[in-house]
Amino acid sequence: MKVLVFRTNIKGVDVIKIKPLLDAHMSIHKWSIDIADIDNVLRVETQYLNEIDIIDMIRKAGFECETLPDEMSVL
Repeated sequence: MKVLVFRTNIKGVDVIKIKPLLDAHMSIHKWSIDIADIDNVLRVETQYLNEIDIIDMIRKAGFECETLPDEMSVL
């Protein structure tokens, strides 16, 4: 299992719009959005999907989404 982390523009009220999309995807085991974070961080636990799959899914839903760099690689 891997955890993919993204910067988004998904706000609190927007979570209702993407919840069915993420909940229904069989390859997504768990997901969360930290709307208190300045980057509105989306975390997705998956075994089979990659960053591009998630970015495409979120962008098709009408939101911005980009990979958030690994904090350890920035140091």
